Amino acid sequence: MPREVNRAYWDEYFQTYNQKRYDDLVNYFYTDNPTFQNPKYQLAGRRAIANFFKGQHLEVTEILTPITVIITREVAALELDAVFSSTKDLPQFYVFPLKSGVEVRMGMAAFYHLEGDRIAHARVYWLKPAI
Repeated sequence: MPREVNRAYWDEYFQTYNQKRYDDLVNYFYTDNPTFQNPKYQLAGRRAIANFFKGQHLEVTEILTPITVIITREVAALELDAVFSSTKDLPQFYVFPLKSGVEVRMGMAAFYHLEGDRIAHARVYWLKPAI
């Protein structure tokens, strides 16, 4: 039985993401063959998406909090508050260069194209950080 895609759905999604449970995230929320893109990468498939975040977040903690959530049957548009921190300097981090122990906060916008209660395509954009 399909889940209702509502604010609670997105709260659960980001709780799973923030806990770095990327395998659970893609298996529970994404279609069998999803795509994901941001300004620097385009990924295809659950495994590629989960492995991307596992690799990028080895020394990085990223906490995403939904601020605004707009949902239609086909797409969800979210404004997100993002806070990044790292345990080591990462001058080549894909979003913004990170310094060990320094939090970086920025706004993000994400558009999730839905097939029923599953994400078929995710597109994420970010703003310049407010340090």
